[in-house]
Amino acid sequence: MPSHYETKILQALGEHADGLTTMNVAEKADISKTTALKYLATLRAERRIDYIEVGPAKLWRLTPLEKAEKKHASTSRTQKIESALKEFKESVGLEGSAVVDNDGLTISADLPGDVEPEKMGGLISRLLQISTESASMARMDSLKGIIIEGEKGRIVARNGGNVLLIAFCGLDTPLGTIKLEIEDFADRINEILA
Repeated sequence: MPSHYETKILQALGEHADGLTTMNVAEKADISKTTALKYLATLRAERRIDYIEVGPAKLWRLTPLEKAEKKHASTSRTQKIESALKEFKESVGLEGSAVVDNDGLTISADLPGDVEPEKMGGLISRLLQISTESASMARMDSLKGIIIEGEKGRIVARNGGNVLLIAFCGLDTPLGTIKLEIEDFADRINEILA
């Protein structure tokens, strides 16, 4: 069953068959742009909506009902992803984790403190794109992921094919364990999304 915000977004898109930009969705649904981005990513992961690119903007619209009904299982993909994300976080002892699509939209996140999932997903996605371009220029094999280390912890980002996985951990969390588990987790998320 869709959440309150998802219902508002679906109603707004239902009234505009040609589609709406992210800003228009936020205005029509009377929600913030950040909230709109979060729920647009969730609805897209469930294949209930999609977008087309028109210049620099994304034009969001409903998918055909037949297509959405076939692809929407009794337990939603979002719930399965959130469950897997929680298991991943607990099994490795992470401070937070997130799943982001290839466009930088956050599908699901459980991040520490006041970290904004949409901003973090977009920034890490862009950082991985830049790193991939750098690896290509250096004639390295394809880039699998990046590790950002600060004084208080690490961010480990892994390119998982259709998704980008992000893990937040302390400096005492074994990096080898994270790297092994994040690969298994990527496989699980891709199975859920397939």
